[in-house]
Amino acid sequence: MKKNSKKEKINNETFWKRESEANSVRKKDISGLDYIRIPDTLTCPDTQDERILKEWHTIEALKEKKILNLSGFTNTDLKLEYGVGNLTELTDYDNNYVTLSRSLARIAELLTEQGLKKEATAFLEFGIATHTDIGKNYTLLAGYYMEYGKPEKIDFLIAQAEQLSSLSKDPIIARLKAIQRGEASPA
Repeated sequence: MKKNSKKEKINNETFWKRESEANSVRKKDISGLDYIRIPDTLTCPDTQDERILKEWHTIEALKEKKILNLSGFTNTDLKLEYGVGNLTELTDYDNNYVTLSRSLARIAELLTEQGLKKEATAFLEFGIATHTDIGKNYTLLAGYYMEYGKPEKIDFLIAQAEQLSSLSKDPIIARLKAIQRGEASPA
């Protein structure tokens, strides 16, 4: 217990030292960051399904906003890197990314339910290109690739998943490999 207490005290001191340093970093220019742009090629699916249209309207609204995938960064990391004065903006940009990721996955899922897999593919591929960590994006797309006779494309999905910094990284990779071997279904 003494050993754990001492380790916890050191971790706590390290955290507060880093946090103190972060709070003194001046605001830096963030205009050159790798903002996500929703491409014009990503279009509204041809459907009357209100659930899909609702998600599409959410995506359309995000076209006017700044979007950044900051998963894997703590608030302290962001303050150290870009200054405490940018934290609110960066948090908003990351929230926009979370909304985008969820809407892309939801549209793809709904299109899949309607048998519109080719249409869903565009939304899934864009989600992967933004480095989403939503596992369903990867597994649905892997299933489509298997169905379309393109299992080699799953190697690309695995490579993309290996770049993730979230806790879902390893389960996504394991699931993709199982799908590729034919040992698991994508659903």
